[in-house]
Amino acid sequence: MTSDRSAPTVPADSVPSASLRRAVAAVALLLAAALAPAAAAPVAAASAASHPAAAASAIVPGDLADPVREVSQYKIDLWQTEQGLPLNTVQALLQSRDGGLWIGTAGGLARFDGKRFVSFDAAQAPDVASQPVFALLEDRQGRLWIGHPGGVAVYAQGRFSAAISKTQAGGRRIWSLAEDPSGAIWAAGDGALVRWKDGVVKTFGAADGLPAARLRTVAFDRAGTLWIATTGAGLFAMTPDGKFHVFDASTGFPHPQVRFVLPDPAGGIWAATAGGGLVRLQAVDRPDMRVYTTADGLPSDHLTALARDLRGDLWIGSWGAGVSRFHDGRFSTISAGPGPAGGLAGAQIWSLMADREGSLWVGTWVDGLNRLRNRAFTPIGTPEGLSHDNVRSVVAARDGAIWAATAGGGINRLQGGRITTLRQADGLPSDEVSTMHEARDGTLWIGTYTAGVARRLPDGRIERFGPDSGLPGVEVRAVYEDRDGTVWVGTRSALARFNGRGFEQIRARGLPDEGVAAILQDRAGTLWFGTTGQGLVRWRDGQARHFSTADGLLSDWVIALKEDASGALWIGTNGEGINRLKDGKIGAVRPADGLWDGLAQVLLEDRAGYFWITCNRGFYRVARDDLDGLIDGRLKQVRSVGFGPGDALRATSFAGNLQAAGAIDAAGRAWLPSSSGLVVVDPERLPGGGTPPAVRIEQIKVDGVPMPLDGRPLDLPPGPVALSVSLAASTLREADRVRFRFWMEGLSRGWTDVGQDRELTFPALSHGEYRLRLAASADGQRWREAERPLPVTVRPRFHETGWFHLLVGLAAIGGFAGAVMLRMRQLRRRQVEMERLVAQRTEELRQANEHLKQLSFLDAVTGLPNRRRFNEAAEEEWRRARRARTSLALVLADVDAFKRYNDQLGHLKGDECLAAVGAVLGASIGRAGDLAARYGGEEFVVLLPGADRDAAHRVAEHIRAGIESLAIAHPASPVGPVITVSLGVAACVPDDERGLESLIAEADDALYAAKRDGRNRVR
Repeated sequence: MTSDRSAPTVPADSVPSASLRRAVAAVALLLAAALAPAAAAPVAAASAASHPAAAASAIVPGDLADPVREVSQYKIDLWQTEQGLPLNTVQALLQSRDGGLWIGTAGGLARFDGKRFVSFDAAQAPDVASQPVFALLEDRQGRLWIGHPGGVAVYAQGRFSAAISKTQAGGRRIWSLAEDPSGAIWAAGDGALVRWKDGVVKTFGAADGLPAARLRTVAFDRAGTLWIATTGAGLFAMTPDGKFHVFDASTGFPHPQVRFVLPDPAGGIWAATAGGGLVRLQAVDRPDMRVYTTADGLPSDHLTALARDLRGDLWIGSWGAGVSRFHDGRFSTISAGPGPAGGLAGAQIWSLMADREGSLWVGTWVDGLNRLRNRAFTPIGTPEGLSHDNVRSVVAARDGAIWAATAGGGINRLQGGRITTLRQADGLPSDEVSTMHEARDGTLWIGTYTAGVARRLPDGRIERFGPDSGLPGVEVRAVYEDRDGTVWVGTRSALARFNGRGFEQIRARGLPDEGVAAILQDRAGTLWFGTTGQGLVRWRDGQARHFSTADGLLSDWVIALKEDASGALWIGTNGEGINRLKDGKIGAVRPADGLWDGLAQVLLEDRAGYFWITCNRGFYRVARDDLDGLIDGRLKQVRSVGFGPGDALRATSFAGNLQAAGAIDAAGRAWLPSSSGLVVVDPERLPGGGTPPAVRIEQIKVDGVPMPLDGRPLDLPPGPVALSVSLAASTLREADRVRFRFWMEGLSRGWTDVGQDRELTFPALSHGEYRLRLAASADGQRWREAERPLPVTVRPRFHETGWFHLLVGLAAIGGFAGAVMLRMRQLRRRQVEMERLVAQRTEELRQANEHLKQLSFLDAVTGLPNRRRFNEAAEEEWRRARRARTSLALVLADVDAFKRYNDQLGHLKGDECLAAVGAVLGASIGRAGDLAARYGGEEFVVLLPGADRDAAHRVAEHIRAGIESLAIAHPASPVGPVITVSLGVAACVPDDERGLESLIAEADDALYAAKRDGRNRVR
């Protein structure tokens, strides 16, 4: 044992450089708030003993409405032409009131819902299709104004129209648009200043006092002054009295090229110049100005765009140096390239827009569209000042500090707005730290991967213990202090305990002799040891009791232990699920029971009774009451919510196979160690929380042709018409989490949950009146329905109208009356013959009925028509389609891995599954000639007269998604955790050269292709 009695010091050559100090300084306030209760005031920073971090401003980790405090913490997303952007030159950005994002590119206009881009062709938007779009504005009436080389267009009620012609715009492109308090629209371009008011266009020129005509940006400040950025003439201001004021070199304005003007909420404006930096002007009558340049921290004086976010921070785009944020008098920049200050797709910025969810959208010259968004969970890694990103263990200390152990960077202490690092040079036996534990007296025990154990005493001294101190091995996985003050250490080699001077190996029959990953003492004083291969060991009164899979454990690899308030012991395993040991009985919860993942590396319980569990694809939470309910038989399924790559995590691999792989701090936040630093989770501020997003219709297509979204009921022509409805939600940030459901009143009996599918397809609606109701949810529990359903009317064909039915009825009555009269005249002559015929026909009918009973056309299990009925219907429809030369489509479906399902769960469950699948197929057809039938075993068939292959493919995809949404658990499926189907589609126009068998064979080949490609798909 060695002892270091001096305070750790920093070697002279380890003092951070100025750039590193600036990077580290920004984490201070993050830590101050992260380590204090949510409502606490920021903690002032003090000097650090080793690698200090300076103070900054505070945030609350996990507050999604609050931007992060350092640009390195933003998640950067990218969209380019490969993802659907019309062109990678993004010149204008606008978020409309419904939450959608409008994008003006050098290749046309697009609309984005967070998942998909919708562009507009020449038939929809003749003035702007494929034209460069430079300006976008939404006015008070919700109309979209679009500036382009040919003037200005307006998009309203789903239709585009021209508002300002190219001649009225001075023959040049329009760069910017603004609306004044009266509702007039002002447009600035390379050739003129134009005002549009109630259809009347006024062009301003030199005769009106306009000093120059090459204009770039227009914006109104809160005083009603119109500020005009120019190309080569400085900055103009047009006051409400119509007078122009010029700011140029003669008035001290720094540069003649002004690229952007942004009003300030406090009054006045900000101006971005192309070489003179950033200018702050208070008002026309207060010409004093403040100029910010590279000397003040800007990365470049050549600026291009400005935006203000929800917090009031100013964002500045530059030409060649990325984007800068101006906050509390300090500029911080993020640009292209690697490193904490990199990540943008390109450094030449054309446009900026801050949306209503706290994200910043960045349009680049040739590199596409970036988004800087707040991460759902606060990251703390090397960009924020940690010594290493690979964090292995976390301890929430009694004094409010957070200790983070890293594999390669020693340990970090986070408290009071600073990070203090202890490394080997400060007395640790190794920088490869695996685990930690805080004793009741404040001593911090530190386990390493390569050099045994150390303890940091409350006075700061560090003592080291290795094999020479009796420790059985140098790779430490767990350290734990029991109620008697005895410290237990689990290593890869054996179990040991501290005797006050050194360690002694514990040898007793039944105790683990290697791989101790978790240690816990329950309220009764019993010690429990989780091992990596020998199951769970109980140590009571000097006796060991071993529990393994033979006793009900899901795995003999036990890596996490947790005792709940009722005294139950929860056991996390290495991939198989969770066990509960209560009253001597072991219960189990598996992924098939609803767990998001089978790996449970830590079990942390928050104040609301939820377990937080990490794994190798993120982390998840599940209510302890749900786990108890499933084990006790009160629930059939638990609901767990996972957080992974879609939640903007820096990494999804979290620490495990050791003790203290996570901690809950005094404020109730969970601190989770990952391969890319710490992740701070506030259970009260989770993604998907709050009010559910509003749902809207993004696009409607009838037979593949887009329809205008004018708010009117949808009127469809007679005959089978394919209707496609694209959905979107009012959130861009949570687009990956949004779920949708619909109810087509008149067709279905209730809501259908389509998950994250944003495309609804109705391949062939029959004539009638319908109402399409829509709803969206961010968490799958709380739903928000659209205020107004979409009325849909399918007009009948003539033979389907009431008049036609009336005429047919009258003709039938007349014909029947004539037949009756004729029959009465013949009745006397044929009475005897008729009696004989009646008797004969009666007997024939009786025999036919008996025969029909024997040849029932219904399948007893599913209630669908059986194969015999299908064969008759298929032959009939084949002949009809051949005569009419119309298409006939066939869908073959097979339940994936049904034999495994039957073998594992039994034939009763198998029949229930087939009945549920059959119900989905039966509900998927809506026309009189369509037929869904059981083909045999786990195979089904759908006959679709009049449908081509595309329509049949949409029906098949609807069936596949509907069956998957049933969420029937399939514990033995190689595809996924639920019952799925594979489907094959075929269609043709029958002729004399082929028969029905060829269509069935084609569908069967497509079915086998779907299975060969991985199942749960349509081919």
